[in-house]
Amino acid sequence: MRPEELVSPELCRHLATISWEIGRQVGVLLTREGAVRNVIVGDAHKIDLPDVGRLRGGVGRFRALRLVHTHLRGEALSKDDLNDLALLRLDAVAVVQVGEQGEPERVEVAMMQPAGLDEALDLDAPHRDPFRRFEANDIHGLDLEFDLEIRALEEELTRLTRGAAGLTAKERALVVGVVPEDRHFDELLELVAAAGVDVAGTLRQKRFKVHPKTVVGKGKLQDIVLESMRRGAEVAIFDIDLKPAQARAFEDATGLKAIDRTQLILDIFAQRATSRDGKLQVELAQLKYSLPRLTDKDEGLSRLAGGIGSRGPGETVLEIGRRRLRDRIRSLEKQIDRLSKQRDLRRRRRREEDIPILSIVGYTNAGKSTLLNALTNAEVDAEDKLFMTLDPTSRRLRFPREGEVVLTDTVGFISDLPRDLLTAFKATLEELADADLLLHVVDGADPEVDQKKTAVESLLEELGLGEIPSLLVINKADLLPPAVADNLVSRWQGVGISALKRTGLRRLILAAERKLRVSKPLLREYDQVSGASVSETGERCDGSLKRIG
Repeated sequence: MRPEELVSPELCRHLATISWEIGRQVGVLLTREGAVRNVIVGDAHKIDLPDVGRLRGGVGRFRALRLVHTHLRGEALSKDDLNDLALLRLDAVAVVQVGEQGEPERVEVAMMQPAGLDEALDLDAPHRDPFRRFEANDIHGLDLEFDLEIRALEEELTRLTRGAAGLTAKERALVVGVVPEDRHFDELLELVAAAGVDVAGTLRQKRFKVHPKTVVGKGKLQDIVLESMRRGAEVAIFDIDLKPAQARAFEDATGLKAIDRTQLILDIFAQRATSRDGKLQVELAQLKYSLPRLTDKDEGLSRLAGGIGSRGPGETVLEIGRRRLRDRIRSLEKQIDRLSKQRDLRRRRRREEDIPILSIVGYTNAGKSTLLNALTNAEVDAEDKLFMTLDPTSRRLRFPREGEVVLTDTVGFISDLPRDLLTAFKATLEELADADLLLHVVDGADPEVDQKKTAVESLLEELGLGEIPSLLVINKADLLPPAVADNLVSRWQGVGISALKRTGLRRLILAAERKLRVSKPLLREYDQVSGASVSETGERCDGSLKRIG
């Protein structure tokens, strides 16, 4: 056919005649030049398309193939037709309806319809029909210059993608919820924000069972592809951990990069790590995550690397890649072990000095670093973001009348913390093992405070730290009604404070004294450093602490 023709009358008659004679749907896949690439024979109700290969060329490109096939019973474009159009990124799908005598009757065509730039950037914009439809009551009445239409469509999609990327200066992603609980999905959105990713859209799966191959069902796959094209997204972020085969199948089906929860957390850690320890531990976790996912995605990885004179075929490129990853993992483990021994030496010196060690633990973004800053006048980064603290921070304080204590701030916990992260950060979490008291900070104003408290306690047990005495610190108590705050304090035998406003810190120190059962008090009524008395609410408590290291 001519390139400007989507389907010619001659092809319509030919397909209709054959389909009527054999009682089956038949179709062809046509290239942009109008040549027949594949002939497809189905049954009376449907056709199954052949493997057309993996899509290449980015979000704003189509597969340069269009499907023309018959319907025997006067059916219009079906859901399967639109699924094929979206999932395979076909240029168009055309249906030729076959009459009772084998003559072609109506012709229906569907093509993609992207959103405008303003709509793509507006998460609350109403969803338009993502398909453009054309129809004709006879095979001569289809008025459509196909080559101009498809070029204009690709240009529009490319402009949308570049415009969205240029306005946000961030990677745009669709956030896909698979776990039914809203809490889990809300936490994923917080992780996405912490990673600096621009949310192009959100989708939730209604089914309660993860699809074993592509994570979500065929209908949701279509929604994901359509939303990615409408909103200029190139990445799909899931709220679960994906198996390597699932990630590959999803990427093959949609053309999007699949990111799971562990990858997202690792990316945040990579951005936050500043110390040598932190960077090494993040790299180790990333490599351990990547090793089982290293696959021969294309034929290039199956080339041999034996060379002349070597016996046998030698290693494949894939095997070389795996071996190099294992070598790097062993090297990182040795470096981290050396740093762990150095840290153990520092901890041993602190133990010899018989200085109480208070370790601040808790769910990420509960206010741990803000508490450390409030108690020590330190300047540790503290923002309303998940995992702002990655590298452990220790401060030695001298209190009035010679009382001293070491405060340690560590990485925040999160529910379902990936195993690779726990293993890689074992050296960092060793700091907690020497604590005389754990200050378990919870966000009292968080609606999910009970679940997050339980998640931290479970992780402490898993790390073998459950026997260390702990004091529950209910942060952000100023945001709660007094009766609610008092109820939490009473129920959990904790201390209510506001680390940001520096209230309740005196009560916290006194409670820590009782838990530690120290002979020297950590805090006195009179501030010998500044000569000022410390108020009952603790507003001047920070002024009574003198940092000496």
